Amino acid sequence: MPGKDGTGPIGDGSIGGGGGRRGQGNSFGAPAYCICSQCGERVAHQAGLPCTSVKCPKCQALMIRE
Repeated sequence: MPGKDGTGPIGDGSIGGGGGRRGQGNSFGAPAYCICSQCGERVAHQAGLPCTSVKCPKCQALMIRE
């Protein structure tokens, strides 16, 4: 408690200072997918491999992150 007045540390009140998902990926929650920009095919995202470097298994177009 910084001021010893019961207010606690400065922040948004969440443990760890996070405040929930803000667009950054993590290992929690529902699995992420890569989606084809041409035909809409969905494949599971592989950690460490950007969706933009994955080709669609159906039409070979580049995919984007869901």
